[in-house]
Amino acid sequence: MKKTTAESITETLRELLPYTNLGWQLVATMLLFFGAGYGADLLLESRPWLTVILSVIGIVYGLTSVIKTANRLQKRNTKEKS
Repeated sequence: MKKTTAESITETLRELLPYTNLGWQLVATMLLFFGAGYGADLLLESRPWLTVILSVIGIVYGLTSVIKTANRLQKRNTKEKS
């Protein structure tokens, strides 16, 4: 039986839903590390070094986390389709 347009759109959205959180995951991680660095700089009066260092760590950690999550989701989708 042929799928309707609404069913096709619903199925596509259902497949994409897990990937929508990846962007938020990256932004939240970066902001958390930036905030920690900024707060530590205020306490230790070492501006801007801890902010820069922790921001870079947050970017690297966030990207690796997003890549790992995307790979896991891709493997799961591949298993479900086969």
